[in-house]
Amino acid sequence: MNLFRFPAPATWPALCARPAADPAAEATRRAAVRGIYADVIARGDVALAELTQRFDGVPGAPLTFDSAAIRAAAALAPVELRGALEAAATNIRAFHAAAPTGDFAVETLRGVRAWARRVPLRRVGLYVPGGSAPLVSSLLMLAIPAQLAGCDELVICTPPGAGGTLAPAIALAAEVLGISRIFGLGGAQAVAAMAVGTATVPRCDKICGPGNAWVDAAKRLAPDYGAAYDLPAGPSEALVLADATARPAWVAADLLAQAEHGPDSQVVLVTDSETLLNAVLVEVERQLALLPRRAVAAEALTHSRAVLVPDLATGLAFAEAYASEHLLLAVADPGPLAAQVQRAGSVFLGHFSPESCGDYATGPNHTLPTGGAAAYASGVSVETFTRRITFQELTPTGLQALAGPTIALAEAEGLQAHAEAARVRLVEVPNEADAQAAQSVSTVQPQSLNHSITQSLNRTWPRPHVAALVPYASARDEYGGPPALAALDANENPLGAPVVGAAWARYPDPHQRALTAAWATRLGVPAESLLVTNGSDEGLDLLVRAGCAPGADEGYGDSLLACPPTYGMYGVAAASHNVACRKVPLTADFQLNMPAILADVAAAEASGRPVKLLLLTSPNNPTGNLLAPNAIGTLLKALPNVVVVVDEAYADFADGPTWVARLSEFPNLVVLRTLSKAWGMAGLRVGAVVASAEILGWLRRLKPPYNVSGASQALALQALQTPPAALQGTVSAVRTERDRLANALISNRLIEQVFPSDANFLLVRVRPEMPAPALYKALTERGVVVRDRSREPGCANCLRISIGTAAENDLLLAEIDGLM
Repeated sequence: MNLFRFPAPATWPALCARPAADPAAEATRRAAVRGIYADVIARGDVALAELTQRFDGVPGAPLTFDSAAIRAAAALAPVELRGALEAAATNIRAFHAAAPTGDFAVETLRGVRAWARRVPLRRVGLYVPGGSAPLVSSLLMLAIPAQLAGCDELVICTPPGAGGTLAPAIALAAEVLGISRIFGLGGAQAVAAMAVGTATVPRCDKICGPGNAWVDAAKRLAPDYGAAYDLPAGPSEALVLADATARPAWVAADLLAQAEHGPDSQVVLVTDSETLLNAVLVEVERQLALLPRRAVAAEALTHSRAVLVPDLATGLAFAEAYASEHLLLAVADPGPLAAQVQRAGSVFLGHFSPESCGDYATGPNHTLPTGGAAAYASGVSVETFTRRITFQELTPTGLQALAGPTIALAEAEGLQAHAEAARVRLVEVPNEADAQAAQSVSTVQPQSLNHSITQSLNRTWPRPHVAALVPYASARDEYGGPPALAALDANENPLGAPVVGAAWARYPDPHQRALTAAWATRLGVPAESLLVTNGSDEGLDLLVRAGCAPGADEGYGDSLLACPPTYGMYGVAAASHNVACRKVPLTADFQLNMPAILADVAAAEASGRPVKLLLLTSPNNPTGNLLAPNAIGTLLKALPNVVVVVDEAYADFADGPTWVARLSEFPNLVVLRTLSKAWGMAGLRVGAVVASAEILGWLRRLKPPYNVSGASQALALQALQTPPAALQGTVSAVRTERDRLANALISNRLIEQVFPSDANFLLVRVRPEMPAPALYKALTERGVVVRDRSREPGCANCLRISIGTAAENDLLLAEIDGLM
């Protein structure tokens, strides 16, 4: 590293300069990339095949890895990698889901309304570097915010390995994220294919992701061919601002972590302690000798800096001038410095915040601006994959107010037609403009992402009597003074029972406010979009009561629609409220039968018994598979009068994204969640309905006040405050045990088929020698209880087996073996 002691501010621009690129080489590269674009445009897939053969040595391009190929490649990844990927994905999703990207509206002048709406890009291209070092973390950092944004399609390209293989780590990450297709394409030709489109690779609206100089050059040219790109991406860089409390070995490790990215990377140490500076330089040399990529890191260190400054204020000023991709504040009290940072891609506070954790798993994105672009650009986020549309609406009053300024400005610019467009309307504005404006109702509501669905739903939901009900409010809710010193409103026994004392003597919060806030934060939704219930069963019951008029026995009333084989409580909920339960079975591969569902809903409407609820479970029970997201999305759009309920009781065990992230897109979407499954808290009976504030407002009118006990609230709140990684550890353990049990059952002579599962249970088909009812009975007699599902559509001769402890599962296997 190059050492500079107390450099004058006038010399800072030179010290902040990045390694100089060769202009001639850049010009040559840019011309070559234009040639690649032209070739892909002219010859499409044929050009991609030749380019992949030439640059990657792999024939047969463009390679397409489908879900089966992804599963096969993922199986080759280390077992422990799945848990790491899931933990990282959880944190990344939690961070990006919490970022504000909502719509807004403002009345700029009386009678002049303006608003903006965020909409997702339809198709985005994600470039994931591969080769000798597949950047699996880049797939997480790119795909998760794109999924949260609601993009219709993700086109993913990664360089193929030797022999046209897919890197197992990238395949496993794709499995974790629910991605079912990857193209084996790398380099500039991959970017060109995504920018212009070929017969195999779809054309994308925007291309995102890191890459080498050729990839970056191709991305920079993409706008010339009609595609946007994310941000300027150059060599990696980091600046560490450290004081005397920093540990030299830790600082050196942070510097080398960035230096090993590439020979053109740059790292900078800025400190007010000469003792620390000297110790870090020694430690850098010691650690460098131990690195497998020491030649790469050593080259990067030749154009890196160590800068001694008189104080931390000067150090921060230098850091601001540098505008680093990564800024590490390795100081005793990083808070005050962090509050002053204006120019950095991502900031790491304190001695225990290595930048490498940000590369993988803290949550914020690691795709960041480099080369000083952090002074004006941001890293990748959900907003990267959206665009904002603005709307304006003028009432007659608004037009009268703005016509004069509009005409004056248009004529000043010499644009007479602009002026006339405002002037001609003034003739038609009535004298009673103010009165009309007061009564004017906009035909567009900016607060809803899909106004047409909202309108349809409001015409059919809820049942008329529900809208007239008043939600429960306790005396303590209405009490508006200082904190109550004596709560004498609820006829409680404040002394409590001998068994529990006074701990549970008082009634719990009837609105579960603390629990609601914690759970909503965990899911990344506003608190008004989550209603805590006594298990998800109560949420289902409330939905039926709110939306469905009874009358099935008399031949009238509303209907709900279920798709068996599915959760048995749907039929129970219908019967308990005298509502017809219509059924459209799943297809042979346990997916939604779209034509049959749409036809059945239409038939129900024509019969005068319309479907008000479509009840889906994903992962499905008892089959264990995820329902195709595109199919669910299509139903949500096609059935605006129907509330589509997606029960995600088992979602934590699955790799697919949650439907909670798409609530704002579909006003008729309801998601049911529970703490019973992955959280291991079935005995507490705590569930949640996640939906629009409108729908939950109707349910709150029906919900009993004390539906969730104080003990359940307290324990659930405690659980939700645990780190996401703790839950992921439990989930990973269940998934590992599930896979072990599945493999053991596959080889058993009594088992014909074990269906793939994304849940914490397995559906297995028994061989005819001992039919499912007989095997169920035999196991029950031996004290092993499973579920016989053989009477359900598509489940002939099938049992459903929940994943138990290792000992319980071993007992099951032993008893089955004993029956052979």
